[in-house]
Amino acid sequence: MPYRLFRPVFRLIFCAPDAERFPRAACLLRVRESRRHAQIVFSFKAVAIMTIKIAVVGLGALGCATLLALARKGFHVEGFEQYRVGNNIGASGGRSRQHRLIYGEGAAYTTLLQRASQLWHQLEQEQQTQLFWGGGCLTIGTPDSPWFTAVENSAKQQNLPHERLSRAALNQRFPRLNIDEDEEGIFDPAGGILLTHELLLASAEQAKQLGAKVHEQTQIDGIVARDGAVELTINGQVSSFDRVIVTTGAWSKRLLPDLPISSRRLGMSFHVGKESGFDSVAFPPTMRVSAGRAMWNTQPLPDGKNFKFFVGDAELNELHDPELVATEATGSLTPVLNERLDRHVADAVNGAHRTIVGGGTWPEAYTHDQAPLIGELKTHPHVWIGIGLSGHGFKLAPALGELLSEAVAGEVNIARDWPLFSPERHFAEPQAVYSR
Repeated sequence: MPYRLFRPVFRLIFCAPDAERFPRAACLLRVRESRRHAQIVFSFKAVAIMTIKIAVVGLGALGCATLLALARKGFHVEGFEQYRVGNNIGASGGRSRQHRLIYGEGAAYTTLLQRASQLWHQLEQEQQTQLFWGGGCLTIGTPDSPWFTAVENSAKQQNLPHERLSRAALNQRFPRLNIDEDEEGIFDPAGGILLTHELLLASAEQAKQLGAKVHEQTQIDGIVARDGAVELTINGQVSSFDRVIVTTGAWSKRLLPDLPISSRRLGMSFHVGKESGFDSVAFPPTMRVSAGRAMWNTQPLPDGKNFKFFVGDAELNELHDPELVATEATGSLTPVLNERLDRHVADAVNGAHRTIVGGGTWPEAYTHDQAPLIGELKTHPHVWIGIGLSGHGFKLAPALGELLSEAVAGEVNIARDWPLFSPERHFAEPQAVYSR
């Protein structure tokens, strides 16, 4: 090893001035050499990062976010997607997702949501495009609803800006929503909508500008941890990587069949307003969680005329149908789902055409406790996963991608710092369950 790497230690041991005769000189030398040593350590770390070869398998919301986070750190990283980035096939399909800071799941999620917001705005500036549309986010529910209570408690405990609204106030402020007599609202001014396809494309483009490679229409057929590395079978050819991160959503069991996840296809429909009042301020993304009633979700689109609608029982669920394979089921609305959406949109919204002008079903992977699986697999050394996002995925993706990059870099210990997400955790039923 070159002498210059040993020079700080050599000078301190053999060339240091007499501390008793020259205390100031000795002190200055120690400071100078410690700084130089820190620079050497930093350089070693930078070189190590650049030489580690990482693959991200699956470029949906979390995959693209992880690819970008690793590229920001300077890793040699390649992303693999079986379709095209920004496709309408995976869980990120359907044009938009709602974003909110007041989260019934608790403070840990709020911290991640705040960080995700920062990263979205950074990406908007880097790519010079608008990806987030504000206007707030609304939760409607009855006071006896566990989920409505959880949302309100989250806002109060974390001192998040919010408004508690009566039915009269809701009707006056958001006239396009049909509010039951016993329902109230919690308004989150930091909420809004995210454009899904644009976000994925922007994330992948920014990652490429930072040196990442993206491989589209590429099939990963196998993953094997061997001799301190991970072998991927890519379009029939085997390639070796130092680390592999799997973010393949509902397709994850093809590569890792023992994961504790199941998948479902969520049905969503698109509608056209026939009257005014469907912009993101007068018609914010809204989630209804009243006790004993259908959970529904509305999201305005940026044009201020069209909106998206989802209702909780409009889904195809592997847990309810043992014969169903979510990734192989139809992406179109079945007659049953079409009827459910048509019936519930009339109950939820007024001033709109009931005609379904678009829609489909999109597959999502869920864990048993509806918290993501984030971390390294003990059964597959050097294989990391970001799977089973359970409806949290899009709004949390930038922060979870950054968390995965920090874990791979050895800056964070998931099992210790984020046990909620550890793949080794004990699974328990969530206290408040609803389909996001």
